[in-house]
Amino acid sequence: MLKNLFKHSILIISVFLLAISCDKGEPAVVHEHEVFTRVVLEVKKDGEANYKKYTFEVEGHDEHGDHDDDHDDHGDEDHDDDHGDEHTEVELDTNSTYHVSIFFYNDSDPDNIEDITLEIIEEADVHQVFYEMTEIPGFSIAAASDDTKDSNGNPLFLKTKWTTTSETSGDVVAYLIHEATSKTGSTRADFGGATDVQIEFEVHVE
Repeated sequence: MLKNLFKHSILIISVFLLAISCDKGEPAVVHEHEVFTRVVLEVKKDGEANYKKYTFEVEGHDEHGDHDDDHDDHGDEDHDDDHGDEHTEVELDTNSTYHVSIFFYNDSDPDNIEDITLEIIEEADVHQVFYEMTEIPGFSIAAASDDTKDSNGNPLFLKTKWTTTSETSGDVVAYLIHEATSKTGSTRADFGGATDVQIEFEVHVE
């Protein structure tokens, strides 16, 4: 009797230990967000060869000086540099079309500046750029024909077309969103997900 009871107890303990082992399973995969320190807008008027560059330091990171000499993959002609700790105005002409590209960098190490835009393109399904603005009559932003698209055909808005008509001005906030629950909307809240980067500037058309 005691021998059978002992065997029964051993069996129960073995099943319990096996259950604990199965519950543990594989460790959860934790997404490691990229580190963003700098955002660059490159603005080129339709029909012109040169573009203007607007640089924004991401909040929470210090500037490391002028990085144009460190990293100029996108050219270095006719650039205007404005920084995120200043009031930035993007100057545009009336009745014009502009081609605008947005780039994201990690320049924590000035000797090894990372262009995180490449990672965003590779992970298109979990990223989205959104430009939120107050009503600005005579100004619009649309995805460019050569913009990167995700697997569902949604443009990321890394490359956009800005169109102006009459004189106007207004504030714009650009977001890089991670794992958006929607890829369309008219406000930041419509997209859900987490904000990786946020920059602000004023569009000034005259």
